[in-house]
Amino acid sequence: MDQIAGFYFCHCPDMQLAKEYMDNSYISAFGETWIQAEKRNFWNEDIQNYLSALDTITFETKNKIFYIRNAHELTLEQWKKISQALGKPRPDILSVFFLNNALDKGKLKVPQSVQKLKCFEFAQKKGWIFESLGVTDKNFVQILKNEAKSKYNLTLSNEVCAVLKDILSPDYNSINNILAQLSLVTDENLQGEVSANVIAQLTNYSPELVWFNVIDKIEAGKSAEVWKLYFKASNQIDDSSLFPFIALMMREMRTLWKIKANEQVFLPTSQIANKTNIAAKLGFTNIAKIISLLCFAEYAVKSGKKKSVETLEELIKDSIKIFTKDSSQLPTLYAVNAENSHGS
Repeated sequence: MDQIAGFYFCHCPDMQLAKEYMDNSYISAFGETWIQAEKRNFWNEDIQNYLSALDTITFETKNKIFYIRNAHELTLEQWKKISQALGKPRPDILSVFFLNNALDKGKLKVPQSVQKLKCFEFAQKKGWIFESLGVTDKNFVQILKNEAKSKYNLTLSNEVCAVLKDILSPDYNSINNILAQLSLVTDENLQGEVSANVIAQLTNYSPELVWFNVIDKIEAGKSAEVWKLYFKASNQIDDSSLFPFIALMMREMRTLWKIKANEQVFLPTSQIANKTNIAAKLGFTNIAKIISLLCFAEYAVKSGKKKSVETLEELIKDSIKIFTKDSSQLPTLYAVNAENSHGS
């Protein structure tokens, strides 16, 4: 590879995995001037700004990389303008188009608006395309093991992989985040071998925990059953219980957000209809409210403003209110946010 591509297509439902390939496999192969290139992100509503940036001539000598996010949502008219602009190549600019549309019956399918573009056909001839199914149920463990070994020199047993597969979202970002944490806590004397005990300590993972059932009852709006489960498990609940709940709830909100946004998610067939219904009822606004609750709950405890168990109970109460569309005040969110605002 003597010269970097004029533009590049990344066709993969997992945006982070595609970006990892571009940054650490493709772009890095062209040396320091491209590794240190100025990077800018553009979204489908920013296309006019992207075209203007593509056309702007400056006296700077620094290379530029333009990442066009959610390019699969661009209209045919937008693509025609882009294709025409790419016909005048700039040696100092690399445009990367991320096509993150969901798999079609388990296979990659190029959007109709892209298939017959001259720029896409040219990219196919030049090999300027990265294609990947992303993280799937079939390749999850293999990707997990490969990333652990290549990036962090960690060795994961089948037992550890099974636990991680059960608790992680099936996406590259989740895999990379947990591996980064494991690299910090794994005993060097074990030569990079991760034990099940380390996973348990790091994630507070335990199949006996009731949080999965509590979240199911919250989503169903069954507050009486939520508290019945909570008090039944009260002997297990202590100051360390809040953060596992936040982690599981955050994972659930990410899943519901993806469903609402028509992005790819991996769920047992038996859960798809129910989760789709929950995502539709909540909508983006209420999902965002719960994410805010989770963030402020974490802030409240870590800043010393609230105690852990007290915050956990408030968080559960507030979450139930959102799911049952109770319009009364949300104390955890607003009280902590108000204190934070006055202090800033």
